[in-house]
Amino acid sequence: MTGTNMERAFGTDLLIVGGTAAGTAAAVAARRAAPGARILLVDKGHDVAYSTCELPMYAGGQIAAEEALVRYTPDTFSGTFGVDVWTGAEVVGFAPGGRTARLADGRRVSWQRLIVAVGAHAIIPPFAEWEEGLGPGVFVLRTLSDARRIRERFTTEPPAHVVVIGAGYTGLEAAVALGQDTRVSVVAPQGRLLPSGLSEPLSRIVAERLTAGGRITIRAARATGLDRAPDGRPLAVITDDGERIGCGAVIVATGIRPSADVVAQLGLRRDDVGAIRVTSAMRTNKPHIWAAGDCAAIPEAVTGRPQWIPLAMNAFRSGRVAGRNAVFSLAPSSGRPATLSPAVAAFAVRLAGLDVAHAGLRLEMARAAGFSADSVDIVGASHSRSLGGEDVHMRLVHDTKRGVLLGAETVGPPGSALRMNTVAALIRLRATVDDLEASDTVYHPDVSPLHDPLRVAARTAQKRRS
Repeated sequence: MTGTNMERAFGTDLLIVGGTAAGTAAAVAARRAAPGARILLVDKGHDVAYSTCELPMYAGGQIAAEEALVRYTPDTFSGTFGVDVWTGAEVVGFAPGGRTARLADGRRVSWQRLIVAVGAHAIIPPFAEWEEGLGPGVFVLRTLSDARRIRERFTTEPPAHVVVIGAGYTGLEAAVALGQDTRVSVVAPQGRLLPSGLSEPLSRIVAERLTAGGRITIRAARATGLDRAPDGRPLAVITDDGERIGCGAVIVATGIRPSADVVAQLGLRRDDVGAIRVTSAMRTNKPHIWAAGDCAAIPEAVTGRPQWIPLAMNAFRSGRVAGRNAVFSLAPSSGRPATLSPAVAAFAVRLAGLDVAHAGLRLEMARAAGFSADSVDIVGASHSRSLGGEDVHMRLVHDTKRGVLLGAETVGPPGSALRMNTVAALIRLRATVDDLEASDTVYHPDVSPLHDPLRVAARTAQKRRS
């Protein structure tokens, strides 16, 4: 049964609020653990199972067909897994002291167990708001619906110049995707690119590559206003240094926040960014309620403390754990309750032919967490220089007292980002720079160098500590 159901009251064993990675993973895990359970997934949007990481490429036209992103439609998801799915169904509140959710259209759902998987939403600066939305020509890129709007506009009425407000991963991916056919200005409020993931030296390398073709310009400024035509279309972005950047479209990419306000009535504990605090079993502080995905703070591997790490794999994993545990009492013979292992924050993106990635903690984060941290910067080779090997820039962050690996960053040719998989695995094992330097790596002149950049960085850190 999908979203056409309009019964005013409905009862279910498990209510899942939110789809995409965490919600659908929870539904599938719950169905497998408890084949007879009544499961209802509700989502305020109209798409429940699609690839979010490919949205910039779809918006920019590099992915031709929307079907390539959609894994299941609401109907096929419901039919495949035997889960009731309601789309266009926004939960607006919960009955005080009871297990009943209220929907915007007046329907009510009584539940025995609840999984909150509402994800995160784009931060919209007040100056970008227009009436009850963003207005024509102003976009965010968070959902498939957002990508559709961008693609439709850029296909039917391509602007000559686009301003991207924000220099994080989403903003830069959008800039590269859209910059193939139009001029793009990126407004970087912190004065550099990817401030949450890269040190300043590596950020400069990325900036040089992005601007080399002349179609992308980076402005170190903060957007403070938006000049619009009477119908709401953007004419220019105003910055804090008084510049007026003329444009025909604006992409707002100023970050995201957990979308947990809808469950405020439930009294769930949240952290300082608004993410719901959970145990390793994804259980909240309230009985019969679990949370998963981008709205939850999960254990982080380096510090051991809860941290908000909004990544697709974390959403998928936490959703599976929450789904299994939420119905465990209905099918205790299905094994043991599940737990989520501490996560390593690992990000990667490809921008203008450069792999950009990091894993673990940046130097500033490590020191703020109480570590006696230091970093080393090296330049290695992707493979033999005589066969066209290119520079691989690497920063390795380690604890000076024990040599424990805390994090790493890299910028290099395609394939360089995969080294962060090694770093993430070693961080989880609490490995040291000695362990990394002693690790075995493949060597072939046309594939990889004799001295891999990771091992070179580890050896440099050893020398620094000796």
